[in-house]
Amino acid sequence: MSGHLQPIQLDSYKPLRELVCENIRQAIIDGTFSPGERLMEIQLADEMGVSRTPVREAIRKLEQEGFVVMIPRRGTYVADISIKDITEIYEIRISLDILAAGLA
Repeated sequence: MSGHLQPIQLDSYKPLRELVCENIRQAIIDGTFSPGERLMEIQLADEMGVSRTPVREAIRKLEQEGFVVMIPRRGTYVADISIKDITEIYEIRISLDILAAGLA
């Protein structure tokens, strides 16, 4: 699993957990992480040059979005999702982001 992710650039306006989440999500979408592949917090944190806390927060968010599956006492695995699923997730996220921006 070494070398899958880009180091996080800390000069962004976004919260660190969001940058980590986007980085892992993109790696899943790109196929860098295969469906069923186990994701280890420590290795992900080391690759991105961050602590485990934002990685843990990102994994929780990715689980809510359906990108990963957390199995108690077994670990976190990339979900078996299709391109159609990814497209639908992004369409929903875009709509929610527009709505959130309008309400802000």
